[in-house]
Amino acid sequence: MSFGLLAPAAVPVELRAARRRVFRLSHEVGEEGVRLASPAPFEIGEPVELRLRLPDAEQPLALRAEVELVGDEREEGGARGGCGLRFIEPPHELRQALAGYVSQRLGLPRPFRS
Repeated sequence: MSFGLLAPAAVPVELRAARRRVFRLSHEVGEEGVRLASPAPFEIGEPVELRLRLPDAEQPLALRAEVELVGDEREEGGARGGCGLRFIEPPHELRQALAGYVSQRLGLPRPFRS
């Protein structure tokens, strides 16, 4: 599963769904999603609310995402959940913040966004 261009980011991610809350560490983040360091224990395709704070950011980002498989052996084919979180309709300003982080972290020119 591809989440577009990703940059390393080991930050805590809070996940909530169906009155259940768990925390995982991110491995990489990008405009389209987050790859976690270990599986999130939710059903594949299940929508979750997530919060994370990018390094050097003042405020946490709040997004909706679907849990996805990324092919990590620890996912056990989905039996233990998924390591991927694909964003569901992220607001423009959050996409800009994520794109800016990826560009800065990877040493790329900042993308022009209107």
